[in-house]
Amino acid sequence: MNNSKFIFRLIWQYFRFVLKVTKMIISFMPKILKKLIYKINKQLRFSISFKMTAVYTLIFSTTLFLLSVGLIIGFRFFLLNEVNVELTRYSALAVNYVKEDKNFQSFNSNIFSNIENVTFNVFDENKDLVYSTQKNKQGVSFHEDTSEYPVINEINQQLVFVTTKLDQNNKVFIIQLSKDLKKENEYWGIFCLIILFVNILSLMVTLGAGSKASKKMLLPIKDMTKTTKAISINALETRLNVSVSHDELKDLAETINKMLDGIQNSYEQQNQFVSDASHELRTPISVIQGYANMLYRWGKDDKEVLEESITAIKGEAEDMQLLVEKLLFLARSDKNTQKIEKAGFYVNELVDEIIKETILIDTLHEIKTDSNEKVSIYADKKLLKQALRVFIDNSIKYTPKGGTIILNSYIKKKNLMIEIIDTGVGIPKEDLPFIFNRFYRCDKSRAKESGGTGLGLSIAKWIIGKHNGSIIVESRPEIGTKISIGLPMKKNS
Repeated sequence: MNNSKFIFRLIWQYFRFVLKVTKMIISFMPKILKKLIYKINKQLRFSISFKMTAVYTLIFSTTLFLLSVGLIIGFRFFLLNEVNVELTRYSALAVNYVKEDKNFQSFNSNIFSNIENVTFNVFDENKDLVYSTQKNKQGVSFHEDTSEYPVINEINQQLVFVTTKLDQNNKVFIIQLSKDLKKENEYWGIFCLIILFVNILSLMVTLGAGSKASKKMLLPIKDMTKTTKAISINALETRLNVSVSHDELKDLAETINKMLDGIQNSYEQQNQFVSDASHELRTPISVIQGYANMLYRWGKDDKEVLEESITAIKGEAEDMQLLVEKLLFLARSDKNTQKIEKAGFYVNELVDEIIKETILIDTLHEIKTDSNEKVSIYADKKLLKQALRVFIDNSIKYTPKGGTIILNSYIKKKNLMIEIIDTGVGIPKEDLPFIFNRFYRCDKSRAKESGGTGLGLSIAKWIIGKHNGSIIVESRPEIGTKISIGLPMKKNS
């Protein structure tokens, strides 16, 4: 009994093990099949040239086959029609001869003596053979499938019968002519062989010429692939040759070249951005490090040196913080992760707020507004204020003491217009196209004295652009600058 239980338990454990293994195999089957299919597809990977040749050869061969079938069937009908015409003519001659001569026995020596493969048979109204030019009379039989005459039949693709009913001496006779189609079948067979030979030759020529033509047509793609593989970070200036082809491949090459231009431009801008950022950060770091060394050496006991160092380190740290914040803002804008929270608000209140704050921090210029209409707009108030502050701060930096800075807002052609007008030193004409570029400064020495980084205008342009707005800059050296910002009044998502 114990042995039976042991055996049963062993069998059950074995069954569970087999079941578990089976489940594992079934669970892995889809992955195995997927890898297998991938490998098969990879091994059976055909080139575009092969696919083009195969497709066009298939189309050509199908068309050629249908045309050949049509020619063969048409030629067969032509041969049968010629036999039909021939036998119909002989039938008419036989009928006329019988009516004149009234003797069937003379047919062999008169009408049909020189006609090959044509047999003349005469049957009575009971379908019994009366006369035949065929030597073997036992093989002669009457063929009829209708009561109307003439009747044309093709028997086993060998004989064609034309039957004519004739009244002669108050007796009814049926004249039946037949012709052996052996010669016509030979002609038809030869024609079929010629068509087959022409088809095979045409397919061979098509395969060879099509393969060469497709490879020649796709040669620019091969050159493009070779050139593209040679492009790297150190060879971004390499471009595809577009002078060879004048079709869709040329459009593709031009598109790739434009893409490479964009990549190279972005790469160069990135390198320039990193270089400029490093340069901007290196200066305050050097200043902080210099004052820290000075404090370490003898500034601990010198109160003036200590205060000077602390003030300088604090100022440079604030400049670094401001620069890093601007860099982070631009980085988020490049990645489209900068949040924009739009809401409705009155622009005139924002203008009054900016003017009030500016007057508090700047007492050397006249800050005012000539037009500040009550206008509601749907925008990100915080970002819009940041952009306007950039323009106002630049006006303060580059306007001499006692100068005037005007901030206006009004409606023009269903758009909100915001103007910043100053009586500053102005911007040279050659610098105007570049003022919104990152780290660009018209007068680097003067900008450095005023603490500029060359990033503010880039940030302001991005903010206005995200509100579907436009910026127009008008400036004349030693007279002043006018910045016109246009914002649409409708809601923008």
